[in-house]
This record gives sequence, structure tokens and C-alpha cells, in this order.
Amino acid sequence: MRLSNRKIEHLGKRILKLMQEDPRLHPAANTDLVLRAIEDAMVDNMRTEDEIDQEVEKLLAENVNEIRAMEMDVGALRAKMKRELARKKRFVL
Repeated sequence: MRLSNRKIEHLGKRILKLMQEDPRLHPAANTDLVLRAIEDAMVDNMRTEDEIDQEVEKLLAENVNEIRAMEMDVGALRAKMKRELARKKRFVL
């Protein structure tokens, strides 16, 4: 999933606001640092998802002849492979 820097900032601010509204959390001090951590986590997650997507595409390209021979649904296979690779990396999609 691709998000612009502007969208990441917007979502980060919304998450920070929700955290500040939750009585169990107290991110009153260093909100800039908390916001930066939220945004960094979002960027890291998108980077990890991109790496998984690239790995799936590589596997599909390596096995394109088998996939064609077995007349497999490439879209369904791509989704299944992505879920499996994410599970192995303990990444939640």
C-alpha cells in the first residue's frame, strides 16, 4: 500500500489524537517524539509489505511456467503467497 508523506502525517496526527483522548494513555509530554514514532512505524510497515510483495512477484516469475501449465488463478495465488510469507515473517497484513 502506498501512502503519501502528507497522508502518513495526517494519519499519525489522528492516531496521536486518539491516544491523547484515551484516559489509559498519557502521551502529554514529547508529543512530537510520539508522533514521529507513529509515522516511522507506519513507514516501516509499508516497507515490509513492499518487500513481501516483491518476494511474491519474484516467486511468481520463477514459477510462471508451472502456474500456466496448471491453469492456476494468479490473483488468488498471489494473495495466498502474500498471506503465507507475511505469516512466516510474523507480519500482520
